[in-house]
Amino acid sequence: MSRQQLVISLPEAAAMIKDGNSVGIGGFVTTNKPMALLREIMRLRTRNLTIIAPPSSMEVDMLLGLGMVEKLITPYLGAEAIAPLGPFHSGWAGKKFSIEEMELGTLVAGLRAHAMAVPFIPTRGVVGTSIPSLNPTLRYVEDPFGGPPLIAVPPIEMDVVLIHASQADCYGNVQHLGATFIDQLMAQAGKKVIVQVERIVSSEEIRRQPENTTLTSEYVDAVVLTPYGAHPMASQNHYRVDAEFIKEYVRVAKACVKGQPELFEEFVTKYLDNPHGHAAYLETVGLERLFSLGEGA
Repeated sequence: MSRQQLVISLPEAAAMIKDGNSVGIGGFVTTNKPMALLREIMRLRTRNLTIIAPPSSMEVDMLLGLGMVEKLITPYLGAEAIAPLGPFHSGWAGKKFSIEEMELGTLVAGLRAHAMAVPFIPTRGVVGTSIPSLNPTLRYVEDPFGGPPLIAVPPIEMDVVLIHASQADCYGNVQHLGATFIDQLMAQAGKKVIVQVERIVSSEEIRRQPENTTLTSEYVDAVVLTPYGAHPMASQNHYRVDAEFIKEYVRVAKACVKGQPELFEEFVTKYLDNPHGHAAYLETVGLERLFSLGEGA
């Protein structure tokens, strides 16, 4: 039986995400975010999404601003020194959304519970904090061995998980050339997993450095070729974060929150709706600007 090739186009990948889906977003704050995939979903204005992500940034904030989010689960939303908090995270957005409070350790515990096929994983990370009272999915449980109470974290599962990685072969064997953050756990918790990559390489190249293989075809449903696909975020060992682009976004998003929605609308038109496809988006950003981000990455 021959192996199945998994390479598809961005529009085909975006069509896999339906209204009402729970969508996991890999990466960490401003690194290794699947921006090309997310832009394609944003163009479609897919609705009523539950977004589950480790510490997140502009990508989630923009989904909120477009009114696409029904529920948000993320430990942090901002861009660290560039923007401590996302402008739309304050509660204003195209529509109201709910928040399921969860810090990173609890999110990891929920993903591990799913990977281990157990009803919950006990943790003490949020014991004594306000998070259990704010998140009804978390429950105090007694330690059967006589210790202090713990928090039971139920499994987390997602309809679709979106990952950005350095490279993959056409069969879905994926390599991160740098930190994987919690992408592997996210992928294990996804009913479907779509991976966008900077380049597609041969299976022979994947086998030459097996230590870099972070996901195998067992977990991956689709691979999408997207050079500079993480922009404006960083892609490890490829290019740095485009801080000026994120600052531009923060300026227009803040202005929108303060009553100037036309600036946000202009930004969305310029970078999201008008470019027809990923290549057109890169042309809009400018190749000279993109190439400069690779210097010293």
